[in-house]
Amino acid sequence: MTISETYNYLKQVRRLDWTIRRLTLEHDELQACLLPSAIRYDKDVVQVSPEDKLSTVAAMVLELEKRIIRLQEQKAAAITEIMRAVDQLPNEKEGTVLTAYYINKMTMEKVAEELDMSMQHTYRLRKRGVQHLSIILRNK
Repeated sequence: MTISETYNYLKQVRRLDWTIRRLTLEHDELQACLLPSAIRYDKDVVQVSPEDKLSTVAAMVLELEKRIIRLQEQKAAAITEIMRAVDQLPNEKEGTVLTAYYINKMTMEKVAEELDMSMQHTYRLRKRGVQHLSIILRNK
């Protein structure tokens, strides 16, 4: 696996997470549309929609829920796969940096602070970790 393919491999968790968040927002918006569409005073309709799209919106909400669940399962599988690969790294600090950044979604500043290292050293460990992981994944 090339270096850029390895970076993409590691970034898949963040991409899946972003997609799940986007779909969750869309789901919540659609679910809000399922609230009663009319304000009633003394059982007189004050505001109504021209046609009832409730069943269509409900079907879209259910489809989004299924899609979100599938993506969450993919994300869990990706995390497990990446963690197995990272565990094979010879340098534990490289694995810790890769896990913190790509799996735990910490910023590099936070990773450096948590590990009590300089930013430059943290970036160096990440780069070397990706290079070593690329070799491990290539040999699979």
